[in-house]
Amino acid sequence: MAIFHRILLVVVAASLGVFATPPMASAGHTKSINLKFPRFSVPPRSDREVCTFVKLPRSEPFDAAGTLIVNHGNKKDFTSHHFLLYAYTGTRLDEFAALQGVIKDSKGCIDFGPTDTTTRVLIGGSQSERSLQMAPPGLATQILPTVAGANKKAFGLILNSHWINGTDETQHASVKIKIMPAKPHTVKRYLTPIFEVVANGFLKVPPHQVSTLANWSWAPGGVDLGGSTGGVPVPRGAACVTQVTAHMHKRGKKFTVNFVDHDGSQTPLFEATDYSDPGQWPRTDQPLPANWPLLVSPGQALAYECTHDNGSDASTVPVKLGCEETPGEAPGRSILDQFAARKNITGGAAKRCTQAGPDAAECPASDPAFPDRTFTGNCVEANLVFGFTSDDDMCILPGAYYDWDPVNGCDLGPLPVIN
Repeated sequence: MAIFHRILLVVVAASLGVFATPPMASAGHTKSINLKFPRFSVPPRSDREVCTFVKLPRSEPFDAAGTLIVNHGNKKDFTSHHFLLYAYTGTRLDEFAALQGVIKDSKGCIDFGPTDTTTRVLIGGSQSERSLQMAPPGLATQILPTVAGANKKAFGLILNSHWINGTDETQHASVKIKIMPAKPHTVKRYLTPIFEVVANGFLKVPPHQVSTLANWSWAPGGVDLGGSTGGVPVPRGAACVTQVTAHMHKRGKKFTVNFVDHDGSQTPLFEATDYSDPGQWPRTDQPLPANWPLLVSPGQALAYECTHDNGSDASTVPVKLGCEETPGEAPGRSILDQFAARKNITGGAAKRCTQAGPDAAECPASDPAFPDRTFTGNCVEANLVFGFTSDDDMCILPGAYYDWDPVNGCDLGPLPVIN
């Protein structure tokens, strides 16, 4: 969702290294917002996921035509797992003040900021070294200001960066982000993100097995569980889908999306077999298909399914290892397991270890990072479940859509300009 425009930099916060243009009088901006996630270190043989916050004084909305995201630091065995940029839409902006310019370790920025920190809109993201995402003509993502102290309005931007260091040395990374404005008098509809996460709840693969239990459907007007589980609420009415892609980790072998019609019949829409470069629908190297944008009405759905392989004979990735908690039982509990036990639903992944067998160093009797668990001292084969590290896994359907119009359907041509 992006168009490449000129860069005009103005220092906003020297401590963070964030750059932005001055406030504008309307949503028809002509200058870009430029941000930088400051340089941070990632210890040897580990993941590190961090967040920071940027507050930009703004009184009017900003119509974003797209984003350019460049991850700096990539090299052999040191790569970005993801970068995500969110606009905070809650009511407690001032409670982020202590986090302005601060780099904080956090999984998904869920425990980052006030209690309503997940009240936010995904603006852009990247799984590659450089990602330029383009919005089709007539579309944009709108960033809305929220009220800060003394009724002053501002943008609250949450930056989330996750890197994987497979080397024996400490590495360093940073990210530069450019949010490009839509041209004035060109926007006819605003894009809304698809971030469907419910399938994560069913992800649980025992050692040496393959499973497709991680599946769910994005269904306008249907049961909405995603908005309460870290995803984005589904639309209540018909939606014009402009793009879908996939998100899995290294033991994710296949991701499929099927269009489900009113009669239950399914038509393949998208398939990915490379978790690190999943591609998207529609393909970017071909003309737009005849069914773009894809109308999905109440009673229809996009059904997605992940195939995960936890060290089967056919796998090129070793079985998941974890610190044993109960003798003879594979560690690792799914989101559903955690929910049933009334525990932190996203905290069930096994404590990571690297060499099977007795290992008191990697698997001590207790660990402050896992306050509700004790360990036997053994590193054993573990269940593959949802988790935030690259050694755990996920099954997420990202994408975008705009609202269907009752007169013109998904046709943008006759619609009036709204910016």
